[in-house]
Order: sequence, then C-alpha cells, then structure tokens
Amino acid sequence: MNTVLVTGASGGLGISLVREYLSRGFKVFGADVVRRPETDSQLREAGGRYVFFETDVSNPESVNRLAELVSHETDALDILINAAGIIRPESEFLLEDFDIEGSKKLFDVNALGPLRVTKALIGLLRRGSKKLLVNISSEAGSMTSHADYINRYDYCMSKAALNIQSVILQRYLKPEGIRVLLFNPGWMHTPMGGPDAPVNPDDSARGIADLSESLRSRPDSYMYWNYNGTERPW
Repeated sequence: MNTVLVTGASGGLGISLVREYLSRGFKVFGADVVRRPETDSQLREAGGRYVFFETDVSNPESVNRLAELVSHETDALDILINAAGIIRPESEFLLEDFDIEGSKKLFDVNALGPLRVTKALIGLLRRGSKKLLVNISSEAGSMTSHADYINRYDYCMSKAALNIQSVILQRYLKPEGIRVLLFNPGWMHTPMGGPDAPVNPDDSARGIADLSESLRSRPDSYMYWNYNGTERPW
C-alpha cells in the first residue's frame, strides 16, 4: 500500500489532501497542531488507513517525535506533502504599522517548518517507491506574479523562502531519484482564504495529486505549478 504524510492535515487544503489520497487507496498520515473532532468523524470510515499525529512543525522536538512515530507505522514513505501554513491578521498591515518581530512565528511555520519535516523524514522518503516531496507554496512566493501585494511582507517572504528551499532540495536529492515539486493551490475557500475565495480546496487537492503523479517521473520538468496544471512563474 502506498503511503503519504500530509502536514496541516486538520483543515483547509490539508484535510482535502488527506481525503483525496484516501480515495486513491493510500495509507495517510496526518500531522497538525490540533485534532479537530469534525475531521475525525469525516475520516472514521477510513479506519486504519488514516493515522493522525499531533505535531507543531515550528517545534523541533515535536517534528522529531513525528518522525519516530511514523517510523513505527511504516518502513517507507512514498509521498511527503508540506501543507502546513499560517498567516497573521497583522500581515495585512502596511509598512508603518507592520510588526516585524511578530513575523518570526510565521517564518518558523511556513519556511523552516517544511525543512524540519523534510529533514526528519527524509530517511523514510528515500525508501519509498514514488519518492515525491511536495511543498505547498503560493502566488505570494512568486517574484513576478504575487498579486501586487503592498502588504503581507512576512507571508510573501516566507513563501519565497520555501521556493528557494525547494530548489536547493531538488539539486541535492535529484541524484537519489527524489522529485521535489512546488504548488500554488489557488485562492481557496478556507478559513485562511476567506468566504469570497473562488477555489474549492477539494478541487485544488485533486489537481495537486494528479500533477504530482504525472510529474514525479519527469525529473527535468518545471518545478513550480498552479494546481490547475499551468506553470507558475518564479
């Protein structure tokens, strides 16, 4: 049975990715800071194919504990998806009112969190059959198409950092057959995206899963994609 681990699994895109991979017959490991009762009821029918671990990706001890627990469940991980991400209300402030020091937690989750998780789980990913690492980025991380933000310094900068992190990881891991991909999931109708967002997270998750499968065996193809199959410029 194929295996996948999804961070940020309790809501938003994360829970949609969990459902999508369960529908494809995977054993799914979910990780998030909190386990929400409503997601438990939605996933109960998956039985033993869904295992949740309470994890704070900004905490090294918590991430190392995640890796230890997952290694008790499986000898190999086929796909690792870093979907955990946050934005602060203060991210909307313009320069004069922007709290720079308060941005450190966001960076710890959005940029350093995926690197912590990847480092902790790379041994299992190396033993997987699909060997796929997926980082969920954003249009906000693109230098050329970031929706003309004049705010959101910390969020945009954290996603740009995730992008270059992914490039470095691909250079390092390519000789081992591990494919690294970045996805912009779109402006989604989630607690983070808000009620006016046009993209259903289930549609985004389906697109990401489809693209990941088609691109994983093409190591020289483009890395940074929109969920709908178009390339996202750097």
